[in-house]
Amino acid sequence: MVLNIPFGKNKKLRGIVEAVKKDKEILQYWESANVIAVDRMKINDHGKVHAAIVANIALRLLRLLMKAGLEPNIVKDHDMKREDAEVVVVLAGLLHDIGHAVHRKNHASFSIVLAADVLDRLLKNFYSRTERIIIKNEVLHAIISHHVEYKPLTLEAGCVRVADSLDAKEGRARIPFELGRISIHSVSAMAIKDIKIRKGQAVPIAIEIIMKNSAGIFQVDELIKAKLKGSGLEDYIELRATIKGEEEKIVKEFKL
Repeated sequence: MVLNIPFGKNKKLRGIVEAVKKDKEILQYWESANVIAVDRMKINDHGKVHAAIVANIALRLLRLLMKAGLEPNIVKDHDMKREDAEVVVVLAGLLHDIGHAVHRKNHASFSIVLAADVLDRLLKNFYSRTERIIIKNEVLHAIISHHVEYKPLTLEAGCVRVADSLDAKEGRARIPFELGRISIHSVSAMAIKDIKIRKGQAVPIAIEIIMKNSAGIFQVDELIKAKLKGSGLEDYIELRATIKGEEEKIVKEFKL
């Protein structure tokens, strides 16, 4: 499996991701998650591709926030390092949806049950016992908090929650839709042309959502805005949706 995580100088992150790539249990959880989601429920991908995208976006968000001077909670609350915060968001991104292997309903709760044993195995070669407990707890918190029913209480968890909603380019929208059926879900899902994440000017992060037509507003308003609200990152992200490429322009710009 290819996981193009930008490790930088984070040796622990590199080692853990290499272990994930070879872990047959995780690979099977991703495959089984899509048996439930795609094959049986006819909704969108919740397997390894989605996991990799979310992990990368969450890491990108975290690094932009840290560059702006914000401290991750694992640093503030547990006196660990920023590199450990990167491990937390990547692992949470990779494992947040494996609960779909059990059922979509309550999948976040199933994910933390399945991820608990996985984390014990993955972390043992990289952290002391006490450190493993801290990393495990923070990853599980980020996993459960990607669901809107739970409020993220850490910077890391907020990054994972927002990242989950940003896997939305060219039909990969996170609002489920029945394959082949014309509906506001499917039409809106196909309207998102690109999502760009940059360093902001007034705030640390600027997210630009480029839409092919106005239908994309449904994805922005119903999911991305909903995930951003209550994430703890509202004051640090500027979200702007624009339409490019088609003449139909009911809405020229949508800004949060």
